[in-house]
Amino acid sequence: MRPALVWFPAALLLAGVPAAADPVKMTGAEIQAALTGNRVEGVWGSTSYVSSFDAHGGTVYTAEGRAPSHGRWSVKGDQYCSVWEQSGESCYELERDGDTIIWIVPETGSRYPSRLVKGQ
Repeated sequence: MRPALVWFPAALLLAGVPAAADPVKMTGAEIQAALTGNRVEGVWGSTSYVSSFDAHGGTVYTAEGRAPSHGRWSVKGDQYCSVWEQSGESCYELERDGDTIIWIVPETGSRYPSRLVKGQ
């Protein structure tokens, strides 16, 4: 069999498979729209957590095995920012790939993926 005849059917099969998308940096408006009224579930370091974000700027962070922490969230420019009584303000860049939200620590570049879940 000729090499071209083997390659052609394989190329047809691959043509129907979508390429894996790269995560895309979110704008402030996209962050606001994605998080408002929803929650994310993920692992930060080695700790599983759930965070919810209400439309009035309230956020609740619940780490596995710990009591929930209540804070405030907002969007500043193209960053997500949260304020916590015990630790002050932290801001992060976010990227999105489908239902995956990736939190990026600006100072270190560390990346923490989470899953966006509709509703709280």
